[in-house]
Amino acid sequence: MCFILVIVLCMTGCARGTSEGTVPVTEKKAVSEDAAYEETSSTRESQPGSTQEEERSSETETESETQSVPDETGSESETQSTQEETTESTTEETTKEAAPAQKKLVVIDAGHQRHQNKEKEPLGPGSSELKKKVSSGTEGKTSGLAEYELNLILALKVQAILEERGYEVLQIRTTHDVDISNAERATVANEAGADAFIRIHADGSENPEVHGCMTICQTKSNPWNADLYPQSKALSEAILEEMGDATGAKKNKVWETDTMTGINWCEVPVSIVEVGYMSNPDEDRKLGTEAYQDMIAEGIANGIDRYFEEQEE
Repeated sequence: MCFILVIVLCMTGCARGTSEGTVPVTEKKAVSEDAAYEETSSTRESQPGSTQEEERSSETETESETQSVPDETGSESETQSTQEETTESTTEETTKEAAPAQKKLVVIDAGHQRHQNKEKEPLGPGSSELKKKVSSGTEGKTSGLAEYELNLILALKVQAILEERGYEVLQIRTTHDVDISNAERATVANEAGADAFIRIHADGSENPEVHGCMTICQTKSNPWNADLYPQSKALSEAILEEMGDATGAKKNKVWETDTMTGINWCEVPVSIVEVGYMSNPDEDRKLGTEAYQDMIAEGIANGIDRYFEEQEE
């Protein structure tokens, strides 16, 4: 009996210990789980904030990088713009250096006209001396050409040659039926800013034996344009030499005179070119042929070339 009683008591104590001891363990475990839940909740709550901060930081960095791109792009644009400006500047300088020299302007006056104008005009600007405005010129006894006709034929031939050589050419007249005085012809050349003014004529004399070519310019003491004497003299000499060489005609002289209205009114280098004597039967016959006319035109053009070449030296 005693043995049975001991066993019963032992089993009852074990049951109590187990039931009391389980509660603390369970409480500790519950506490741990609650703490874990709080930590987890805390972690969960803190992570979104951390993620937002990281995202904000990331966005801030991205915005910073994005904002810096225009600066870099602007810098590249400025560099590109500078390069383009430099290129354009270099191109402009190269273009200026490569640009051909400005064309020389030659004004050509085919002397005279079909009908003369007997009215008077001053010999020079402000002059009290008066001369006939313009005459119809002489005529060929053998060729049958009027001087005003021959002059225009030659003027047009000279123009064609000069233009082929790169000159700009202005004709005072291109028909015979005009009324332009000698002073007015000079004024046309002045207003055009001619680099050279060539006045084409043919000569005549009471002596049929006289022949050859001649050029005319002002004297060094001309009261109206003496400052142009050196250029006009050089122009006249160059044309006389080249025209004589081209045609084989006698080179008479450069006649310096202040009696020519069409010279005295000039403000540009000028030369009157007397291509030959229409009063000389042999020379007049030549003047009437196209072959000789071509020689004259070539010689005048060569003289103009020579004049400008000498002026540039």
